[in-house]
Amino acid sequence: MEQITNLNTEFLDFEKAKVQTLTLEQLKRTHEENDIMGHPLKGMYHWQVIEMCRDIAERHGLKMKIEEIFAAQNRDKSQPGVVLLPEVEKRYGYKAVEAHVLRRVYANIRILDYDTEEFTSNLAVAFHQDGIQVAYGTMVKICHNQCIIGADRMVSNYGRNKRDMNQISEEVERWMAESGKIIGEEQEYIRRMRETVMRPEQVLQIIGELTAMRVAHDSSNPDIRMKDTYPFNQTQISTFTEALLIKQKQQGTVTLWDIYNTATELYKADKMEIPNVLPQNIAMNKFLDNYLI
Repeated sequence: MEQITNLNTEFLDFEKAKVQTLTLEQLKRTHEENDIMGHPLKGMYHWQVIEMCRDIAERHGLKMKIEEIFAAQNRDKSQPGVVLLPEVEKRYGYKAVEAHVLRRVYANIRILDYDTEEFTSNLAVAFHQDGIQVAYGTMVKICHNQCIIGADRMVSNYGRNKRDMNQISEEVERWMAESGKIIGEEQEYIRRMRETVMRPEQVLQIIGELTAMRVAHDSSNPDIRMKDTYPFNQTQISTFTEALLIKQKQQGTVTLWDIYNTATELYKADKMEIPNVLPQNIAMNKFLDNYLI
């Protein structure tokens, strides 16, 4: 019987909860996944992407902290979000951190320099089976709702506009160099959203349009099928609609900001599939931009 050489009591239990939080040091101890040449399967390990973004922020003299790191399981049997390696588990202990391959990871890296009483700013990192995404934007302090105002605030190493990791690093460098300007523009955009009061019929129109977009996206009929990312799936639409109608009832009126902030409450790693968090957020912002005055 192989002797346990590095017994560690820290463990992850994805049977109890499909989303777990962990520290960067714990993430670095998880089992790394490589291609046949021995290189990181997605171009970088999850922890390397987080450290890359952290280091870029620090090089630009920005104060930052890694706020949260989530890891998630998913239902894909061929490439699940979490794999527990029995042979490694024998060495390190029951469900040890080191015995896990984590394929779905999401991190919030908070930039503190532009904090107000209500807002902070945030670099979001999503690592998953499709690849790597990084985004930058304003975040609501109290609820950690991420705002991504504009598709140019997200980059990824897969998809139609894919970039390699050097290009992603360069884009994060640009965001950090222009961070004050970017956050200033976003604060002005949010101010305009708050001044855009939505009539009751407009609220119902938005709900109806989101439903139609979902139907078109999921349809098998090529005449109506929409290929672009939609803001919500059907379950999300139901949750969003209920929350929005409650807010409208309580407040009397809602603004475009109320609608977007209600939506971003769902765009979180512990509430939806990690690959969709950032793209759906951007899709919602693009959709609501049509209503902005």
